[in-house]
Amino acid sequence: MEPTALLAILIPIAVIQIVGWATPGPNHLTIITASVTSGRAAGIRAATGIAAGALTWSLIAISGIAIIFEVFPPLYVALRVIGAGYLIYLGSNAFRAARRGGVFKLTPGEASPATTAPFRTAYLVMMTNPKAVLFFGSILTAFIPPEGSQFLMLIIVLQIGFLAAVLNIFAALFFSVGPVKRAFENYSYVISIVFGVLFCGLGALVAWDVIQGFLN
Repeated sequence: MEPTALLAILIPIAVIQIVGWATPGPNHLTIITASVTSGRAAGIRAATGIAAGALTWSLIAISGIAIIFEVFPPLYVALRVIGAGYLIYLGSNAFRAARRGGVFKLTPGEASPATTAPFRTAYLVMMTNPKAVLFFGSILTAFIPPEGSQFLMLIIVLQIGFLAAVLNIFAALFFSVGPVKRAFENYSYVISIVFGVLFCGLGALVAWDVIQGFLN
């Protein structure tokens, strides 16, 4: 494949991925919680969990398995329900933490799953994130030519994984910087409430969208 033709495929995918990353959502909240609560190492583990999820979804997309969601819609609905439930679970943890001073002031034994198991939590958030399903199941596949070679597919997967790692590690590093971390810790109670509302709100929106799908 000519370099210009390759760039014509890779650049739009990268741009859409960056725009999706810049949109606040559960991925960012998970990385922030891990970074501020347990420091840079935990934040980076959460970032690599998100990147691993992106890599998994990209492999699913290029293998054509994403078509199953179109052929068997209940599977997609089930994934969204699980995602909604998991986000609400994380939000309820943030509310419980607020009653004990805030999620950024808890000991590891009391803290959010994003603190105690940052990689696993971030990976689960990514794998059950409806936005990820939209990106990898429809938007990404729209830019992959049906006649694309295995080499092209490999390049696309590697680009997505690398870019996801770079972007999310950058976020982890930023939120683990001293002044930023102290600001979150000083307002731990308020921010815990905000995170609880955001996690639960995102989960409720996904759940409501699923319900509307049944009503329509």
